[in-house]
Amino acid sequence: MPNQPVKQSLDRLRELLDSGAPLDAALRDELAALDADIRRALGEPTPQGAAGLMQRARDLSLRFAEQHPTAAAVLRELGVLLEGIGA
Repeated sequence: MPNQPVKQSLDRLRELLDSGAPLDAALRDELAALDADIRRALGEPTPQGAAGLMQRARDLSLRFAEQHPTAAAVLRELGVLLEGIGA
């Protein structure tokens, strides 16, 4: 799985969230789970174990759109990158 652009997007998202407004616990947990699942999938030779990651990133971007537009943009970018690698 080509991982450098994905890792860069994950790192930018983490920085944005760490410096922004507090999130409710459920949303923070979902982002942490997505981050962990993507990072785990980055170590796989093929994205087979990464099914659904792109859709999860896109769904979260919609939830972030109003309160965290910059984070939503990074999540959309992540969705595009994941789609490009078949995740």
